[in-house]
Amino acid sequence: MKTLIQKDLRENWKAALIGLLVFGLILLQAVKVSLSSLDNLLSHNWSVQANVLQPVICPQLLVEAAFFCGLFGALLGWLQTRNEAHRDLWGFLIHRPVTRTDIFWGKTIAGLGLYAFAAGLPLLGLIVFVQTPGQIAAPFEWAMTVPLLEIFLAGIAAYFAGLLSGLRQARWYASRGLGIGWVIFVFVSIFACPQFWPSLTNACLGIVALGTAAWGAYQSGGFYRPSPKLGKLAWIAVMTVGVGVVLVAFGGLLATLFGPQMRESNYSYSYYVTSQTGVIYKVTSHGNNNNNEIFNLDGQPLLDPQTRRKMEWKQFQSTIAGGASVYARLKTDASENPLRNTARFFTLWNVTDKTLWYLDRHGKLLGFDWRTRTSVGTLQAHAADGTTVVEPFLISDNIYYSFNAFSDASRKFIPTANAVYRVDFKERTLQPVLTLTNDEVIGYETQQQSYGTEEVQTFLFATRQTVCLLEHSGHLVFQLPYEPGYAKYPNIELRSLNYGKSTTNRYVLEFNPDYQANKNAAWKIPNHFVWIGAVGQGVTKIADLNSLQRETLSPPRWPDKVMNTLVPPMAAVVGLSLKLYRHQKIQYEKPEGLPLAVICAVVCCVLVRRYHFPTSASIGWTAFVFLFGVLGLLAFLCVQEWPAREHCPHCQKLRTVDRANCEHCAAAFPAPEKNGTEIFAPLVQTAS
Repeated sequence: MKTLIQKDLRENWKAALIGLLVFGLILLQAVKVSLSSLDNLLSHNWSVQANVLQPVICPQLLVEAAFFCGLFGALLGWLQTRNEAHRDLWGFLIHRPVTRTDIFWGKTIAGLGLYAFAAGLPLLGLIVFVQTPGQIAAPFEWAMTVPLLEIFLAGIAAYFAGLLSGLRQARWYASRGLGIGWVIFVFVSIFACPQFWPSLTNACLGIVALGTAAWGAYQSGGFYRPSPKLGKLAWIAVMTVGVGVVLVAFGGLLATLFGPQMRESNYSYSYYVTSQTGVIYKVTSHGNNNNNEIFNLDGQPLLDPQTRRKMEWKQFQSTIAGGASVYARLKTDASENPLRNTARFFTLWNVTDKTLWYLDRHGKLLGFDWRTRTSVGTLQAHAADGTTVVEPFLISDNIYYSFNAFSDASRKFIPTANAVYRVDFKERTLQPVLTLTNDEVIGYETQQQSYGTEEVQTFLFATRQTVCLLEHSGHLVFQLPYEPGYAKYPNIELRSLNYGKSTTNRYVLEFNPDYQANKNAAWKIPNHFVWIGAVGQGVTKIADLNSLQRETLSPPRWPDKVMNTLVPPMAAVVGLSLKLYRHQKIQYEKPEGLPLAVICAVVCCVLVRRYHFPTSASIGWTAFVFLFGVLGLLAFLCVQEWPAREHCPHCQKLRTVDRANCEHCAAAFPAPEKNGTEIFAPLVQTAS
């Protein structure tokens, strides 16, 4: 094995060196983009996304790293098998005095070593660079490297897919490259999964499945039938996922080519909006904002006062009251995918005197100097009784993902669980403006309001007992009981009215019910509205309106019907299992896929009988195709080798040419006719 490892290293080190240089340049360019974004923010007052300031979670760098690791891993695996895929060279390779498993492990060790050299070394250098003080003016913690780890592991899956594709005995335009489908699925899940555990698990499963399938291919010379049972199972899984990715891509292509009819939403939904005068309207959307309909609470269409025709949505938008939204549940999921929520690590809170202040996920305000890119300290809130206990600042779901340097977007208020502080970043001081007793803050948001040329900042927050609004000076605008409670109404929307048009009311609070709780209650939990007057007037009006959260399905169109017929029974089995686990009502959804699954199973049954599969294989494949429908049938067709069939000279039935005897009459193939070119001829004794 040692000699084989040395041979593969010697043959492929140039490709690894080129990959190292290319990937190094890609990462260097991405770091330069991150540093230039910081300079543009401080020097030219540009707006930036907070995650761009830390290269290890910069979206551009992660996308480029994903492309490189996937392409290089697959190319490296293919190069290792390309030179020896020729039948004569392959025969020479497998007749070495080592087992085929040893050959596979020798090539794998060499290939993964080269991959780690070309892809892992630059990533390690990047991590060392960003965590070194004075290099990056942004917080760093080791959990930020999780996306890079997932991308690196996905590249290993791509390497095994390259091995499998190079050795697979099939055509390039057929099933030879289907192993890449699982790699694509892994990379998509890395960027799309709400949590990182499913994507990390998928990457590990991809490595195991593709690696086992590649091992099986080495045992059988790239064919499915001679492969060991474990290799066959891995091959089936790889081909099934690959076919699924191809079908999804094909469906997306059809949806793109055939235009609006397939892209339009098949449902309509309604919601409430508040005008600048404090009037509530109902808006019904049919999947396109251009088709929004506006009604008053009596169900009558809203008319344009000048033309007396239905008011257009674009015209109505200018009359909608703006405001803030608070989600009164501050607990964050530690397993949330960093690529889906960059604020999981930090957000840029303020920029003052060339100093950047970040609120990290641990509730600390961290300062970094722009010139030296080093930490300048931490702003901490201590307990109200004067003890040295440090209280973390709260992180809201509504925190900004970008920092707009053109407006005074610096947040002046920041809460802990038991107090609200006014922050002076220039003096680096915290001044408590409100202290809570036997209560705690559970949600907040800062709101910028324009009064002519003046920008005024207000601070809306909710505790377990009250809903409060602070003006820019720190005085309370209002403090109302949190009724009917944050458990059923976790979402609060504040609408600031045009005081010149609404002389009675100044604000409208809308309490929206929890979606799941409302669904369990058959959508009977209403939306709660509270109108608030000017300072000192308090609540002027309260109303409960019927919930509009339930979506109204429109009649299914033909594309939806076609898609429903492609849903295999396995999807229904998974759905029923989840409902049973969640103690929900069990109902078979989308049964339209059953007839097509039965047809696919019948086709599979005909094929296994025609090619005389063993009984156990026939039952297994038929059940597999029934459960997975069209996907299972295509995977079955791709994974199998289908030998040619000729007429048997004895029984005249079609027989496969890969058998020694006819499967119908057990007759052997006749000897070929002599044509005078035979090298060896039987020795015939003649009488002397």
